[in-house]
Amino acid sequence: MAVAARILGTNPSTLRAWFHGRTYQTKAGRHRAAPVMAATQNAGAPLSFIDLVEAHMLLAIRRGYGIPLKRLRAAMDYLRRDGGDLLFLAHRDFKHDRQHLYVDRDDFLVSLSERGQHVEPRVIQDGLKQIVYGEDGYADRFFPLVNGQEQKTIMLAPNIGFGRPVLAKLGVSAEAVAARFRAGEHLRDLAADYGATPEEIEDALRWSDRRAA
Repeated sequence: MAVAARILGTNPSTLRAWFHGRTYQTKAGRHRAAPVMAATQNAGAPLSFIDLVEAHMLLAIRRGYGIPLKRLRAAMDYLRRDGGDLLFLAHRDFKHDRQHLYVDRDDFLVSLSERGQHVEPRVIQDGLKQIVYGEDGYADRFFPLVNGQEQKTIMLAPNIGFGRPVLAKLGVSAEAVAARFRAGEHLRDLAADYGATPEEIEDALRWSDRRAA
């Protein structure tokens, strides 16, 4: 959970509450909130790649629409009524068709928050830029933000590098590249060894040194 949270730029407690629910205290006593999203793996198992992509899109929606945490469940229920479940957040149909289910008027998206403010469509579109879809229609490649910046060098894919972040063109672990650099190897030598450009090696270093969530 901690690794997934750092990749997405959020807190482990946030993902834990979304996928496993949380307990909270009220004047009437302790209550248990059900999960917002259903994990594709069995309880106690690590998050799957699809879980990671769903959480990425949910973060983009929550942040872009300004949905307070207390209103998140109602917002997700709204999406679920339209899609049956939230797996469609990781499907290409959402990119091509369903992202517009929020459009109300004047080419703006209506917020699902209590305030009902308008948000430009790029809120969703920017999040979708980080996803590449496979033949089955579901996300197959994910390019996480690095320190809040879009990039196309560092990639996660379920069938490459055991799902760990790799250099997209090479399939080499980004952390392994960074570890060799920290051990004293020169950037140019690493680039030559991996058949990469110096810029790709620098991207691997930026990924390894990115700010923790």
